[in-house]
Amino acid sequence: MTSHHATMTSHEVANGSRSANALASCQVAKRQGGPQLSQGRSPNALDQSQAGGLYVAFACGMVRSSYKGGAGLVLALTLFGCGNAPKAKATTAGGSVLPEAGATGVTIVVPDAAAGDDAGAPLFLCTSNAPAGDMVSVPAGDFMMGCGDTDTQCQDNEKPSHLVTLADFEIDRTEVTQDQYAACVEAKACAAPSCAWDCTTKDYPAGCVEWAQAKAYCVWAGKRLPTEAEWEKAARGTDGRLYPWGNDAPDCTHANMASCGAHAQPVGMLPAGASPYGALDMAGNVVEMVADWYDVAFYQVSPKDNPTGPAAGNRYGGRGGGYKSESVWQRASSRDWYDLTDAREPLGFRCAR
Repeated sequence: MTSHHATMTSHEVANGSRSANALASCQVAKRQGGPQLSQGRSPNALDQSQAGGLYVAFACGMVRSSYKGGAGLVLALTLFGCGNAPKAKATTAGGSVLPEAGATGVTIVVPDAAAGDDAGAPLFLCTSNAPAGDMVSVPAGDFMMGCGDTDTQCQDNEKPSHLVTLADFEIDRTEVTQDQYAACVEAKACAAPSCAWDCTTKDYPAGCVEWAQAKAYCVWAGKRLPTEAEWEKAARGTDGRLYPWGNDAPDCTHANMASCGAHAQPVGMLPAGASPYGALDMAGNVVEMVADWYDVAFYQVSPKDNPTGPAAGNRYGGRGGGYKSESVWQRASSRDWYDLTDAREPLGFRCAR
């Protein structure tokens, strides 16, 4: 995967290089690791009910190092609730349902040899019947999109500021969670994430998901990805504010961003960062995918009414900054782009309709 320009921005450096080997770096045991999904949660982000996760992480690492593959590895990882497991060549016919998996409190299915994708692909062992998330309403009307004259941090791709008129719509109050996405996987409407999930962190953002699968989830939930214009209006409202909460500089009470911790948080933890319509985490936590193809100069030709982005492209837009992004990327007008195959923990999504 390639970066969006030869010299990566601080945002891209912080989010880690785009690597085809991302799957190999996703190990549940690496609680204090880098930008992989299983980078886990720093100890101060764990409440008392999650403390057992540290033991599970250690146990998962020990199991992975003790078993060299095959059905024994799948069974052992399953018993410890380790989320995704390497594909095993099971010798039993059909799948076996295990009872409650130790302290994790989840029921796991051990698939047969035909389950999963290609040889060596991870098996997804989290189960869920979680409903789609609730939504906030954004009324029809005008707003100024892009970077205005009062913003001293404007990037070229945010210019010019221009009037946009949108029909009314709804957008998810929070980012789609692991639990919600797991329900789509269980329904066989979505592909499993590309790196290991801890099945106990249900309310964390769904990461390691490609753009096509984010769209598939939204369709399955009776929704769709928001357009870039819808996302920006939901984030900043109609008064031209710089950030979802207003014009005050961001801090860790507003957004989970660089310097606030090394990992994603459960969704909706920072009510002080709410947008004018009540949407949470529109700045920080994870960068969010939008439906539009990305074009650095699109604002120069964008239609006024209900713009949906360029007609074609080979990369899509990302909005909102993430937990590795500096404050400049938390502005409501900031824009970035991603490759179609990008799937990492710092990249998530929410749906609209």
